[in-house]
Amino acid sequence: MQTPTETRAMRRHFSFPHELIDDPSLSLSQKRAILSEWASDKCAVASFPTLRHLPGTNLPVTFSAIMDARAQLDRIEARRQEEAETAEQARRGVIVQFSRARAMQGVRA
Repeated sequence: MQTPTETRAMRRHFSFPHELIDDPSLSLSQKRAILSEWASDKCAVASFPTLRHLPGTNLPVTFSAIMDARAQLDRIEARRQEEAETAEQARRGVIVQFSRARAMQGVRA
C-alpha cells in the first residue's frame, strides 16, 4: 500500500487523468489509487463540485474525465485477466494432451 507521500510523488507528472492511464511505470493498483484520490471530494473545486483540481496543475478537470479514465483502467484490467485465463486454459490443454499421449503410449507398449 502506498503512503500519501508516495502517491503524491507518483501523480505529480499528470495534468489529465488519461495521461496517468498511459504511464507504463505505474501498476494498475497505483493508477487506481491515484484516480480514486482525484475523484474524492478532497480535490473538488469548492464553487463547482463537478470539477476536480489535480495537485500540481493549473486547470481543473471534470469528474467525468476521471471516471472515464477509471472505466478505461477497468477495461484494461479485465482484458489482462481474460488474457491470463486464456493462457492458463491453453497451458492446461497442452498438459492434458501430453498426459493422454503418454497414457496411449503406455497402452500400446
